[in-house]
Amino acid sequence: MKKLIRLLSTFFFLVSCSKQDLTPITVQTSNGDITYYVEVADTLPEMQKGLMNRKKLKADSGMIFIFKKDHPQPISMWMKNTFISLDMLFLDSNGKIIALVQNTTPMSERLIRPTLKPTSYVVELNAGEIKKQGIKIGDKVLY
Repeated sequence: MKKLIRLLSTFFFLVSCSKQDLTPITVQTSNGDITYYVEVADTLPEMQKGLMNRKKLKADSGMIFIFKKDHPQPISMWMKNTFISLDMLFLDSNGKIIALVQNTTPMSERLIRPTLKPTSYVVELNAGEIKKQGIKIGDKVLY
């Protein structure tokens, strides 16, 4: 019994720790607000790694890449060493969605650059989220 209690305590500790590392973001759509819990990539090593080598991503989670907010520029992404298909939201400095990419090709080294508009953030979610939630260009992401 003590072993089971210790095992359950360890499990709940690990679950609560992982939630602390996530940041909630809200996507405001015409269908209502959607909350995701994302990892933040705001350093070069974090951005280079991204979601590489992941076999799955929880349904309500993702990653937000934070580029130079004060000097936005066109951004390219890729799927190198990324095993799961993703949807990507490209945002301006105000969090407005300026471009969308759906159902990326896992493991592809092809550059993804859907817009030449200055981009400050990119949000990566599970493939299918854009369609499922009705996310559109012009919607806003609150971070």
